[in-house]
Amino acid sequence: MAEAQKRLVREYETIYLLKPETGDEQVDEIKERLRAVVTREGGKVIRFTNQGKRKTAFPVAKQPKALYVHCLYIGKPGLVAEFERNLKMIDAVTKFESVRVADEVDFDARQVEADVKVAPVEEERPREERGEFGERGERGEEAFEAPFDARGEE
Repeated sequence: MAEAQKRLVREYETIYLLKPETGDEQVDEIKERLRAVVTREGGKVIRFTNQGKRKTAFPVAKQPKALYVHCLYIGKPGLVAEFERNLKMIDAVTKFESVRVADEVDFDARQVEADVKVAPVEEERPREERGEFGERGERGEEAFEAPFDARGEE
């Protein structure tokens, strides 16, 4: 008896940043375009996760915030190049990064999951201004008195 041949592919994830003023309809259009690219190349999108608008570590495209979207998908190695090529053509995309998550994933066993939209992150409150030395904890003047003068003599 011949066993059914498993179709083994790789699993990838790509995180891409969109301009912060990108609307929900445009985000959905971009997701559907990328889903079509993956399908056309013989892959399968597992899940899109819209992580909302967040502050970036440094300004990206002169913007302090960006809309983060995570895509998890499976396919052959050439799929990532085509996926990233399409990301480069979309004006709203400012930055992206792709990573291989796993090798030898069974294509038929990997189930498609529903897209997720994460609740927005609360903004950090600015730090309170601190005064001179007194607000951190009082230290008496005697703590700063040295037994020697600047030259090391008593």
